[in-house]
Amino acid sequence: MRINQEDEAGTARPRRIVLVADDYGLSPEVDAGILELVEAGRLSGFGCLTQMARWPDAARAIPADLPTIDVGLHLNLSQPFGDAWYRPLPRLIALSYLGGLSRSVIERSFADQIDRFTDAMGRAPDYIDGHQHVHQLPLVRDVLLDLLAERGLRPWLRVTEPVVHDAVNVKTWMIAHLGAPVFRSACQKLDLPTNPAFGGVYGFDKDEAGYLALLDIWLARAPDGALLMCHPGHSAERTLLDPIAMARGVELGVLRSKTFDDLLRQHHRVLSTGQATFS
Repeated sequence: MRINQEDEAGTARPRRIVLVADDYGLSPEVDAGILELVEAGRLSGFGCLTQMARWPDAARAIPADLPTIDVGLHLNLSQPFGDAWYRPLPRLIALSYLGGLSRSVIERSFADQIDRFTDAMGRAPDYIDGHQHVHQLPLVRDVLLDLLAERGLRPWLRVTEPVVHDAVNVKTWMIAHLGAPVFRSACQKLDLPTNPAFGGVYGFDKDEAGYLALLDIWLARAPDGALLMCHPGHSAERTLLDPIAMARGVELGVLRSKTFDDLLRQHHRVLSTGQATFS
């Protein structure tokens, strides 16, 4: 189902879903899977990891004649990509809440990642979010918003308040509560666009039937304009840099299938870019 904002009659609008893929630039397998879905019209956008040594080559592989789609920056602070500064996610979270992070270190990292995006793409990112949602953490969010203001950038920004409120799912609860409400409030004060709701969180432990069942729930419950993240890619061996490699093939198989297209129609959904939806 190609991205569209209205039905052919121009009257009853289906509810919009912004479906973005994370981690473009991580590996050839991830990049190929994402670009396959772009060509099939099954994504609203994709976020780029720019710290990898292969990033310039990955950027050149993005077709110049992309359909209407968001290309974003997927900021990293929590994995050892290249020789960039990082801290493992549990330690990063603890340091952010205990006041143990250096503003100047975070600022240099984010400025470098933005520069690497604009140098390779020839333009600013359409949106910015964080690998493992680090962009919402205390101090980190302040550095990001200050840097955007300093550079006059106005991308849309990911907020991880969930589509489905499930107190039993600890991962969903943690992602939703580690800075999301405060980050949304800060973005609103600066009049920066954000998504109204967020989905796509699970344990990367499903087969295709299980992942389809999750999509069915998210699509059924999500309000108009909700953001869903995904992590597609061609299957590869699990590594320290890509511990969810096996799940990527599952997601790719589902998202490129006719069954997913049927699911969108069943729930009266249409894919829409974040720029068109949140601005």
